[in-house]
Amino acid sequence: MATMKKPTYFYATMSTSIVLVFVSLFLLLFFHSSHITNIVRENLFLIVELEEQLPSAQVDLIQKNIASIDGVKPGSVKFVSRDEALKSMAGELNLTQLEGDNPFRDLIVFHVLSGAYSDTRLKEFKRNIELEKGVTGVYFENDNVTAVKENLDTAAMAILILAICFVILAVAIIFNTIKLTLYSDQKMIQTMQMVGADQSFIKRPYLRAAFKMSVQASLAVLVFVLLLCLTLLQSGSIFGEIIQWTWVGFTILISSGISFLIQFSATYRIIHSYLKLQNQL
Repeated sequence: MATMKKPTYFYATMSTSIVLVFVSLFLLLFFHSSHITNIVRENLFLIVELEEQLPSAQVDLIQKNIASIDGVKPGSVKFVSRDEALKSMAGELNLTQLEGDNPFRDLIVFHVLSGAYSDTRLKEFKRNIELEKGVTGVYFENDNVTAVKENLDTAAMAILILAICFVILAVAIIFNTIKLTLYSDQKMIQTMQMVGADQSFIKRPYLRAAFKMSVQASLAVLVFVLLLCLTLLQSGSIFGEIIQWTWVGFTILISSGISFLIQFSATYRIIHSYLKLQNQL
């Protein structure tokens, strides 16, 4: 049997690999979206504004009471003086640090656990903490969490659409690859049919080639996903906290399964149709 031409073989494998890259990106975002949202929630501050000139003993008592509330992230309660707040925000808000012209008050900031970050619980935190003597207000922000989730959903959908487009392209390339190969092997196939070779025997070399392309595409996506995850881990940013190796493993397995599904289903269908047409002639 004539061997498939290398350029055609290369493009079929490359197109499948591109499909798997987009599929793996979609799966990584899909599987990690909840974890990313939880990390964002646990890194957002709730801000407690204090009265001016509040005794340190009273500040310590408020901190202790906040830390004891169910849902507050352990070790996250922190006192921020008005001078520290001004220094921190001066550059961001273009404020001039003038003595006696500090618009901030002393603050207590803390994080809450992701499971406790809901509108109902946040309002409950606000209501309970504002009852503390020396507290003038409690402020929190929930819009950032919603915006992050919406952006993740939008990105995942865009990647999924691209993946579907490349699936169509990959299937078209695979179909053309098999058609060209069958055309070049036409005389040999007819000879095998004349000597009584069954269809499974005739299909075997083409399915073997499909298996080889699937393995190569799967290895390509394996290398891509591992390099991506290792790069994120070594970046030293919050992305290192996001990576969950269980979901990475599922992503690789599902992507590899899709590779075999695309290659085998496309190859089997076109060979089956070709042999069926040959039997009718």
